[in-house]
Amino acid sequence: MEETFDWARRLVGGTWRRVKAPLYRNAFLIMLSTVLGQGLGFFFWLVVARFYATTDVGYAVALFQTLAFLGTLASLGLGVGIIRYLPETDDKPSLVNTAATIAGGAALILAVVFLAVVGFAVPDLAFVLQNPIYPAAILVTTLALALPSVYEQTSYAVRRADVVVWKTLVIALTKIPFVVALALVPLTAGRIGVFLSLALATIAGVATEAFVLLPRVLPAFRPRLRLALARVRPMFRFALGNYSAGVIGAAGFLLLPILILNVLGPAGAANVAYYYIASVVAGLLSIIPGAIFTSFYAEASQKNANRSVDERRAILLSIALLIPGIAVLWFMSEEMLSWFGDPAYAAGAVGALRILVFGSIPAFLNSILGTRIRIRKRSAPLVVGSTIATAVTLGLGVLLLKTNGIDGLAIATVLGGAAATPYLFAVARTSFRDEPAPPADPPVPRA
Repeated sequence: MEETFDWARRLVGGTWRRVKAPLYRNAFLIMLSTVLGQGLGFFFWLVVARFYATTDVGYAVALFQTLAFLGTLASLGLGVGIIRYLPETDDKPSLVNTAATIAGGAALILAVVFLAVVGFAVPDLAFVLQNPIYPAAILVTTLALALPSVYEQTSYAVRRADVVVWKTLVIALTKIPFVVALALVPLTAGRIGVFLSLALATIAGVATEAFVLLPRVLPAFRPRLRLALARVRPMFRFALGNYSAGVIGAAGFLLLPILILNVLGPAGAANVAYYYIASVVAGLLSIIPGAIFTSFYAEASQKNANRSVDERRAILLSIALLIPGIAVLWFMSEEMLSWFGDPAYAAGAVGALRILVFGSIPAFLNSILGTRIRIRKRSAPLVVGSTIATAVTLGLGVLLLKTNGIDGLAIATVLGGAAATPYLFAVARTSFRDEPAPPADPPVPRA
């Protein structure tokens, strides 16, 4: 009996030590932040479905997703570079502020260009030119969508993913009262109310992150304009490669609402809403490998990291969570969609959801392989992999949208992710087990 007790005590103690290790702790915190965002976001969309017309939801989502794509364009890959290079620099606040200044400036430029061309480039979103509230909101929202690419990765680099948890909580909790209040005001009762609730909550969350949360975990950091270009130059080539891959990959997701509007015509707005809801629910699975391998990437970028052991732990944890998650979400898909109240959501989105659930499998495999590539400071394979995935998703998506609606687009999305896996495996199949430790990079110079 005593031997059994000792064995159980050692097991619990060993498990607790692993959970407290930075790899697991930050992985669970990143997952928690996404679960909070998706979970409370799920409730947010339940509220939206009861206060706003489906077409208004579709147009608002298409606009917000387009701005999110512009925010991704503005990031220039600097966030990914920060995770890899911040632990090595001797003036961390300067590096973060320089990256944020560059990303923020690029975001404002892209927002101005969007407003200048939206009338003929994306006529379905030309309604933003008819209300003076939109232009100002678009400028600030695009800025707020670009800055987290720097701030969130900074928190990962210093092993304080709890910053993102609190920021996500601020966004999730503020957008619900916003969307209700705006629905009760005649001036904002339509699509502008849905958009502004998303925009204002995002702005509040990013401001909290920059001015309250990051200064607590990064000594001497205060958000300010800074252009210490000598400090970002060593990581810029690596950042641009990851940026190209990120932009191409984001196009395969963030531009899907525009694709649906263009292909399906008058029925497009409602189908944007259905597909987006299906993506939100299915996205609960994708956060598992995303969070775990982001944490692994941050750990592997630290000095004296045991990459082989940490990678094995990351793989096992992902499998342990994904397998039951896929089963539960597939069987409960129709019931979960019925919670939105409007039967049209369950009828319109259930097929796409059950297909998108399986997209978490190639997402898991690509996370393993893509993280190996980033750790080795390579970027060209990521660009090629993202190009394959996005080309298949958008090209096949156009064809299958015409014949099978958003169910066809869901098939194209899953196949797009899977199409990149063989190539990534070919270039990243070598594990860290037999790989010699790479030489330390020289420190980033002082500005």
